[in-house]
Amino acid sequence: MERIYKFAVGFIGVVCLALMTVLLISGWFWTCYAKDMTSQEVMTRTDNLILNLAGTAGMMLVAAGIFHWVKRNPKRRNRILLFVVLGWYLLIGAMLVLFGRTVPAADAASVFFAAQELASGNTNVIQGVESYLSYYPHQMGLVAYFELAIRLWNLLPFHALAYHAIKCVNILWACIHIYFQFRTVQVVFHRDRADTIYLLIMLCHFPFLMYTSFVYGEVPSIALFSIGLWELVRLLSLLAEERDGVSETCGGKLRRLAGPVLVSMAAFAGSVALRKNSLILMIAVTAVVLLEGLRRKRPLLFGMAVLYAVVSLTVLPFIVKVYEYRADNELLSGVTPLSYIAMGMQESSRADGWYNGFNIDTYMKAGTDGEIADQISRDAIRERLSYFRQHPGYTAAFYCEKFLSQWADGTYASRQATLATFGGRSEPFNQLYEGRYSGIFIELCNILQNVVYLGAFGFCLVSLKKKKEGATGPGLPVYICLIGVFGGFLFHMIWEANSRYILPYGLLLVPYAAYGICVMEDYLEKKIG
Repeated sequence: MERIYKFAVGFIGVVCLALMTVLLISGWFWTCYAKDMTSQEVMTRTDNLILNLAGTAGMMLVAAGIFHWVKRNPKRRNRILLFVVLGWYLLIGAMLVLFGRTVPAADAASVFFAAQELASGNTNVIQGVESYLSYYPHQMGLVAYFELAIRLWNLLPFHALAYHAIKCVNILWACIHIYFQFRTVQVVFHRDRADTIYLLIMLCHFPFLMYTSFVYGEVPSIALFSIGLWELVRLLSLLAEERDGVSETCGGKLRRLAGPVLVSMAAFAGSVALRKNSLILMIAVTAVVLLEGLRRKRPLLFGMAVLYAVVSLTVLPFIVKVYEYRADNELLSGVTPLSYIAMGMQESSRADGWYNGFNIDTYMKAGTDGEIADQISRDAIRERLSYFRQHPGYTAAFYCEKFLSQWADGTYASRQATLATFGGRSEPFNQLYEGRYSGIFIELCNILQNVVYLGAFGFCLVSLKKKKEGATGPGLPVYICLIGVFGGFLFHMIWEANSRYILPYGLLLVPYAAYGICVMEDYLEKKIG
């Protein structure tokens, strides 16, 4: 088992290094962005490497200067910096609510107004004919979350629509994500400088700030995943202490371990319920916990892996059944996965592999019959595969654009996602979306993404170097988020593409980037010294 475990760590290290090398090269040499907010066509440009180096060097120098202040009293001053970052998110988030004036649009609007109907007691949205929720039943977890928020909001003496309150709660979720990810960085890497760099990166993470006004599941889902991951890390630390000789009674042991187990399970389930793509991350979590359980010979970890898998796979079907029972009606099985795969192989007005309506059109054309929809999708896939084989140059260009449009967009489509407004937004925010500030926003986001990719690449490189030199490298739990990022990369190269879908993976890379930059600065200081 130990040999299998070491092989798994080495294999994951090599695969993650290869992925980060590709991301680093793509991010540093190309930038994808949307210039026209009407068509939202994704443009690709070649970057100026010198400007990218200058911007990255500037950010690292600022980080080094701030750490010079922090290192005099690192614990206390990092706490101060944490409160500054959280305060910044509260301030800018509130300004986005007041002056950005974003409203739910497209899928977000359909989910919100369905939840609003349910909150008013109308269950007609739960039906099997011409129902958005029958087409997309995986949204039921988000509907339940919105309905709860709306019902609580309706208890208060305010007349504003509830989505304003949801945006305010999103700001708190963003702060929760930062807090728990910061705690995880502290425990996993044990480097004050890494803690500082993490906070500085999140201070400048403008896309995440913008997404606090996006009335959808991205922000609360990633926050819940961060809570679950922190509790899992805490549990593994407690088990390590026990292995090192800390003894206690059976009751004390149960009380000590029950909290992290239950909280992590609930948080992971909530993350999947709000955003089904979180299943990709849960595959990584479950696989790592299972291997850790087998390696350590811990039945608890083996049982947790099984529970994580069961809860992640059943939480959404359970919510659907509850709503069906409540409405005394049934939803359809929904748009088929094969239609998303077929759509991911097709051209779109925004970028190759992005949404073009094929999935829902196929489902409607099939008369909401899943088997017929799958057959249409299989035919479309075979047709595209045949075309790809006959035109290899086109195929390479297609998947290159699909890849870059997702992973080389430092804004993560944050402007497109928060575009719709009520009554028009204030002029400075209009300039941010389509005016003179939009170019500055794109450049800043691009530089930040380059810094994250560079730091994460440094982490992977150093980890493999340690292993090669025979030193103790990171264990498999440290790689959980990187495994999730790799899974997301594979998934969205096959599935429907969108740079918005990449935001959670970009956030999960930040802790690795913080440690990687920390190691690179140590190396530079030794060379200069």
